Amino acid sequence: MIDFKTFLSLTDSIFANEMIQILKANNIEFKVQDTSKDFDASFANNSAKDSILIMINPNDFDKASKLLEENMEFKIDEIDTQHPLFSFNTEELKDVIKNYDEWHPLDVKLARYLLNKQNIIVENSEIIKQQHEKKLKAEKQEKSSSLTLVMGYLFCIMGGLAGIGIAIFLLTGKRTLSNGSKSYIYSKSDRIHGKYMLIIGAICLTFFILKYT
Repeated sequence: MIDFKTFLSLTDSIFANEMIQILKANNIEFKVQDTSKDFDASFANNSAKDSILIMINPNDFDKASKLLEENMEFKIDEIDTQHPLFSFNTEELKDVIKNYDEWHPLDVKLARYLLNKQNIIVENSEIIKQQHEKKLKAEKQEKSSSLTLVMGYLFCIMGGLAGIGIAIFLLTGKRTLSNGSKSYIYSKSDRIHGKYMLIIGAICLTFFILKYT
């Protein structure tokens, strides 16, 4: 069973329908959720809630982003003159293109258009390099500080829930990557420490509960 994740959240049904047709034409499986149909009185006057969520397989995020950028119709005359990208400098516009997965496909097209007017082209090799570096950075596991480990063990020995909380976070903490998958935040050695802390914390907490109740 496919675990669909939100790929885009839109408020314009015309854009949403155009994207859906592109996904269909390229055999990318998707689901659509129209949140405007989910009535909630507390948000009755909040237009931001009335959005259309396009959900796809996280493994298809990159492919879908490129397809939408390539196939969505772009008309400069229909772009709002107050669009933030008009105030971006050259490097910022390049960043939009190199980080295409973080922007609406039409924003990426606009960034390309504005750069083309300056006779500047962002090479595909630059985009690939940026995406690769971003992926490596996102997947890089952190190393907890010595103070965190010491405090974690100390709180666990004292039977405190704070220590158990630290242990659980070290052991199970994960971050969501750009493709929708998840990876551990902390290194394997830190997760082992988290496991030991959890065992010590559980034993000590049980001991104190039995002793003082």
